[in-house]
Amino acid sequence: MRVKILYLGLVRKKVGKNEEEYEIKDGSSLLDLLSKLAKTYSENLKGILDAEKESRLDPTFIVTVNGAIADPQRGVNLKDGDTVALMTLIAGGYCPL
Repeated sequence: MRVKILYLGLVRKKVGKNEEEYEIKDGSSLLDLLSKLAKTYSENLKGILDAEKESRLDPTFIVTVNGAIADPQRGVNLKDGDTVALMTLIAGGYCPL
């Protein structure tokens, strides 16, 4: 099956592309997809997706499936035609009290 992956913010900068379609096995989970991406982009996404330590994600890493926030650790199964967006939280700046 095919899924569309959108790369946003810092993830886009690290991967060097806005989006791509990925072929994965029927019945694959979100964690399966992230593991495959970790192997493909291991150097670029090191620290966000830790390829050496399966299931370890940066706590600022956000994944959505078809626009809804998804937790890869909870066994989210993907379907043909799903859109997965990968991004990190943006923080910083000054906020006076």
